[in-house]
Amino acid sequence: MTDFDFSKNSDDERVLIISFHNELPMSAGRIGTVLRALSSDYWDMTGRELVLARMELGSTWLILTDIVVTAATWIKGGAEVAKATEDLGSFAKKLKNGLKPKPKTIAVNEITTFDTSVDKSIVAMAKVSEETKSTIRMKKTIKTNLGTETLEIEITPAQAKEAKKRVRNKPKPARHENLPQLESRGHDVKHLTQAMRGLPPATGDVETVIRALVQAHIMLGSTYVLEQVATMLEFEGRYDIATIIRQLIGKDKGHVHVEV
Repeated sequence: MTDFDFSKNSDDERVLIISFHNELPMSAGRIGTVLRALSSDYWDMTGRELVLARMELGSTWLILTDIVVTAATWIKGGAEVAKATEDLGSFAKKLKNGLKPKPKTIAVNEITTFDTSVDKSIVAMAKVSEETKSTIRMKKTIKTNLGTETLEIEITPAQAKEAKKRVRNKPKPARHENLPQLESRGHDVKHLTQAMRGLPPATGDVETVIRALVQAHIMLGSTYVLEQVATMLEFEGRYDIATIIRQLIGKDKGHVHVEV
C-alpha cells in the first residue's frame, strides 16, 4: 500500500477517512466497537472485509479501505478494484445520510424508504461521540466520468445523539421468519477464512496486507476467531498464512507444522 495517500486531507478515492475530535479520552474498547460495527455493516453490504489501513490517536483518525484494493495486484483485476472503490463510496454515502440532521417531520411516503444497512455503524459512532463529546468528521473522494465529488460531513455530539435516536425509532422491515440474527463466532470464522484463503503466498506486500488484517481483528478482540481461522488454514495447507496469524496472537509456540 505504498502508493496510498494516508494523509488526513487525502483525496485518494480508495480510502474512507473517519475522525473523532474528542474532549474526553477515547478508549481502545470504544475504537473497537466502532470498527466492529463498520466491518460488520460493510461485510453485509459487499461480502468483503473493510481493512483498517491506518489509525492515529489524539483526536482519533481511522483510515479505511476495501481488502480487494489493498491486494489488487494479486487477487483481482481492474474491474473488481473499480467495483470495490465504488462500493466504498456507496458505503460512505449511506453513513453520511444516516448521520446528517433530518427535518423534524418526514413525509409518510418516505417512511418505507429507510435504509437499515449501516444502522450498526451509525449507533456505534453516535454512542462514542456522546460518551467522549466528540465531533465526528468523515471524508470520501468519489471519482466518476462526470468528475470528482468530495463527500464530507461534520456531526456534533447532539446531532449524533439524534441520529442514534432515529435509527432506534425507525420502522423495522417485515421478516418472513422469526429466527434470531446470529453474529456468532462461527460466522466470523467462516468469513475471515474465506478472505484469507483467496490470498496468494504470504510474501512481500501480501504479507503486509495479512498482518494489517490480523492486527485489526486483534484490536477488535477477535483472538479466538483468529485461532480458529489459523486452524482451518492449517487443515487446508495454508501454513504460510496460519503461521503469521499465530505469531501475531502469540500462539505459535507448541504448534508443529508438517507439510506433506
